[in-house]
Amino acid sequence: MDIMATATQFSLCYIEHDHVKDIMGELDSLRARRLISKDQQCILITGEAGTGKSALIDHYKDKALASQLSCRQTPILVTRISAKRDLDSTLVQMLHDLELFGTSQYKRRGFATNLEQKLVNALKRTKVELIIINEFQEILEYKSKQERQAIGNSLKYISEEAQVPIAFVGMPWAEQICEDPQWESRLIRRRKLTHFHYIDKVKRKYYLSYIKGLANRMPLAFPPDFASPDLSARLFAASNGENRLLKELLIEALIFALNQKSNTISKTHLVSAYSRLFPEQPNLFEIPIENLKFKEVESASRINSDMQTVDQLTIGPKYTKPMALNDILSLK
Repeated sequence: MDIMATATQFSLCYIEHDHVKDIMGELDSLRARRLISKDQQCILITGEAGTGKSALIDHYKDKALASQLSCRQTPILVTRISAKRDLDSTLVQMLHDLELFGTSQYKRRGFATNLEQKLVNALKRTKVELIIINEFQEILEYKSKQERQAIGNSLKYISEEAQVPIAFVGMPWAEQICEDPQWESRLIRRRKLTHFHYIDKVKRKYYLSYIKGLANRMPLAFPPDFASPDLSARLFAASNGENRLLKELLIEALIFALNQKSNTISKTHLVSAYSRLFPEQPNLFEIPIENLKFKEVESASRINSDMQTVDQLTIGPKYTKPMALNDILSLK
């Protein structure tokens, strides 16, 4: 058995839990209704780092490509803000992502003129049904209100002329696009991807359902019992409900299990995985369960309006005060 290939297979699995199903349904709806009116409805999808925004985009695009009828069609254009973080470079990036031009053409004199119309024509020619712009907050950062409005005007023109809705995906402060009145009405659909929760009993059930799904996707003879009271609590305490960190921990544990030719993942494998990822920290899979502390994201990260230096641009998410398991279980 190729252990790394098997671990990669698990890393690529995607659990369509109810929240992401709802968002994918919204994207389907935008594509279906795009020709009804020139005035396109769009969607804003925000979430903290590690909530699975990029994984959702990749999964949705793969499903769309699998159902397309012609290789000449590009039903979903997935792009991201260019490294220069300016509008023209981002429009060129979109043309590049459509794979219509060789790199040399970007350097030709006059290519940068009327990029909006070039992109509109390309979108029509390839029959794009939806544009997804990932890390959208990057083009808004360090911009004045007037600069953000100019960006909004250009994207509005492209969306209307090509009759293609846009999904803006990014960190919570990507919501700045909604400060523009013309986009506020076009972004009625605003959805958030969040970390999982444990303190609230109903939200905990949702988390348990998700980790059961991950257990069932493990390429092992017997699915691990991640949803057991002991392991589910420790997995949450180790990840604070962050999907990316949770999955990285499980991938490490899977590699240990495969190396030992185990038919499932045991607590011992999780102990080893945690030690590898966090060698300087007390191992949360070894300490008594009553000593575990749980915290969740209480409020989202945001732009720092009192920024004095560039590295103070954002303020990270605020977490709840750490709680012991007994205190959580005693809540009504």
